[in-house]
Amino acid sequence: MNTEYYTAEEAMRELKKPRSTFFKEVENGLIPSEIEAGRQRGRRYPKTAIDILAKRLHRPKGKDRGPTHLIFSPSSVADLWSEIQIGTELYGADDIVSFDTLLEWRDANDEMFMNLKDQGQVVGYSSLMPLDENTLMPLLQDKIREQDIPLKSIKQWTDPQLSVYVATVTIKPSGKQQQDKERGRFLIRQTVKWALSLNRQFNIKNWYGIGATKEGQHLFESLGFKEITSLYDGERKGYQIEDIKQPVKLINGLLAEMDRKPKLTAELTAETADHNGQSRTTVNKQPSKTRSNANSH
Repeated sequence: MNTEYYTAEEAMRELKKPRSTFFKEVENGLIPSEIEAGRQRGRRYPKTAIDILAKRLHRPKGKDRGPTHLIFSPSSVADLWSEIQIGTELYGADDIVSFDTLLEWRDANDEMFMNLKDQGQVVGYSSLMPLDENTLMPLLQDKIREQDIPLKSIKQWTDPQLSVYVATVTIKPSGKQQQDKERGRFLIRQTVKWALSLNRQFNIKNWYGIGATKEGQHLFESLGFKEITSLYDGERKGYQIEDIKQPVKLINGLLAEMDRKPKLTAELTAETADHNGQSRTTVNKQPSKTRSNANSH
């Protein structure tokens, strides 16, 4: 008997997980495992790590910990395809960036897309894009659509004096109000924390975004963004923020307020019926009648 590793069956028993769930969580990086270099079989599960995870199953859940079934992680190629299916269902094929274009963007910078999974299924996504300043203003002024962003405009996070475009924060509606609120709350929190992490690591001078729903506009304004463009009788507004020291304070305040006031989260992730009677949750989706500046997918 190996005293340092569990077999898969032993690890399943310790973690009280059915076989399908166990291997899905291994694949998603939720359960540590090791395999010798050059081998395709013989995956082992370190006892120390598995025992700690098993112990955590019985630990009271802290109020600041998110739901364990929700995972916020970088989008793979397969995830991007799932995100396009969500976007197509919500907004229509004409109002999303094509899969081919998204892959080209990902080739240029593969750290711009994140997704939210619930039990391994993509249920939401967000995108933060470092772009050339000369591309951002036409976007905010509705002179070009997102699918028209030139490939050469996409920057690397290591470039100096970056301008970042908050491209999308979207939740796929489940038809269950409480579940959608939980997912929306989690996605907003994790996207904001991702933005803060990027700001700490890289030289970002400006943040931009488009609020094309009342909820999206409320979110940007809550974070301290200033309105710099307003189109279509205020249906679509462009926002900018420069001094990152101030938004850090405001963002932390927003997260604390979301903890204290669940209604605020409901407002920021409220469902908005589209023309087909479906529902959507988004930060910067352009109203379909204007047919421009749609989400990144």
